[in-house]
Amino acid sequence: MNLSESKYKPRMSPNIPGKLNVKRTILIGLAFLTSQAAWAYYNFIMPLMLREFYLDLNINWIGADTFVGMVMVLDNVVAVICLPYFGIISDHTHSRFGKRIPYIMIGIVLGAISFSLLPHMKIFWALFAVIMFFNLSLAFYRSAAMSLMPDLTDPKLRSTGNALIQIMGAFAFILGYSGPIIMNLFYDVETIQGRMAARIGSFYFVSVIMLVALLILFFSIKETPTGKGFLKIGKMPITIDPITFENLGEHQSPVGKKENKLTYLKTVLSDKDKSALFMLLALFSSNFGFNAIETFYSSFAILYMGWTDSMASTVLMVAPISLVISAYPVGKLSDKFGRKNALTLGLIGLAFTVEILHYLDLWLLHPSDYYFGTIMCIFSAGFFLAMISINGIVIIWQLAPEGKIGAYTGVYYLFTQAAAIISPVVAGFQFDMYTKFFPERIELYGSGYQYRMLFFYVLIWQLIALLFISQVKKGESEEFTKSHLKNLAEKYGD
Repeated sequence: MNLSESKYKPRMSPNIPGKLNVKRTILIGLAFLTSQAAWAYYNFIMPLMLREFYLDLNINWIGADTFVGMVMVLDNVVAVICLPYFGIISDHTHSRFGKRIPYIMIGIVLGAISFSLLPHMKIFWALFAVIMFFNLSLAFYRSAAMSLMPDLTDPKLRSTGNALIQIMGAFAFILGYSGPIIMNLFYDVETIQGRMAARIGSFYFVSVIMLVALLILFFSIKETPTGKGFLKIGKMPITIDPITFENLGEHQSPVGKKENKLTYLKTVLSDKDKSALFMLLALFSSNFGFNAIETFYSSFAILYMGWTDSMASTVLMVAPISLVISAYPVGKLSDKFGRKNALTLGLIGLAFTVEILHYLDLWLLHPSDYYFGTIMCIFSAGFFLAMISINGIVIIWQLAPEGKIGAYTGVYYLFTQAAAIISPVVAGFQFDMYTKFFPERIELYGSGYQYRMLFFYVLIWQLIALLFISQVKKGESEEFTKSHLKNLAEKYGD
């Protein structure tokens, strides 16, 4: 395709330069919402389902929680391998629906179908096959979904646009966690049959959300056509003007040395000032600890505390609500007192909060008091997590030498993805070791007692993160203005 092929006309009204189309941006965010809603319920319920399969498999060479952790990291492994590839081919796609929509259409439909099949798999290897298909389906369209907003947004406004997308992501987690709460109204979850029916209903609920969101997105967001057929991959990427949505045709990609994240890592390690390395290690440690919460908290709440699925999901729902509420105040606080100080406060606050959770069931013996206390702690944790997530990447940008910001951003994602892949397996192994060496405590306090170690696990890794961040000597600069931050966010994303 070349510029003479002007028949590929825009199908939406152009953007007004300097003004964000809020409605359109929210609608674009529906693509991101579908995957986040699915992951919210997937991470909540799958550890419980996998543990049940483990008991049926009668595996002796690996513990139950290590087994759960190994299966639960597959999505992160698939993401690391597939996301860059699918992002590149969507840049090169010729389609009458545009560059991104074909991937979003296929991925969401296949993802919703496979997600709804998960609770019906009675044989582990069948379940494993569906899990892999589900992971691949979401990876197939995630890069396209993430690219749709900058494609259709004035470059000067992409930071604000990304904030709306992130709010849609937080709302998606609320929807994903609300499945058990809604199903609790229709089924008697005190019985095994009712509990199983409620879980199946929750899978269906999320699948329907994904398909409804796709329908709304498809009929409201009209990408400029880039070709005649449904899906064809070209040799060169296609450019669409983000203001007028005019098809500018194929363009030659810049030719240069091919780099990967290991190359970027060498760039960081070779720097004489190790502040960036210590900052990355601090973020790795903090994520390493908290990723175990995402995988195993539902097991603690349901197997040890005896809560219903709806009670446990209500507690987890509080964190994204807190993140949305606290994002702006945290930004202002960081501007006033410094990014490193705010991040350090976040680590201290998160460590203090999880330590309270560790002993809360001993301090508050009445179930209703403990439940309310847990909600308050999770809400506080959301605020402290915002301090960490908002400031981490910004400090990395500040520490990057001139011309190496892209390299440092790549290493930032390498460290956070590595934490997400390794931590659930390590945490699961820890729980198995506790069960093996202290069986009398499990027998005395009941099934799931080993998960009380979860909070100690998170605490230790936040303290390790504090040790690393204490070695960060740079990262604050009066010259690093809000305008500079905005430009970096537009260029590299968060």
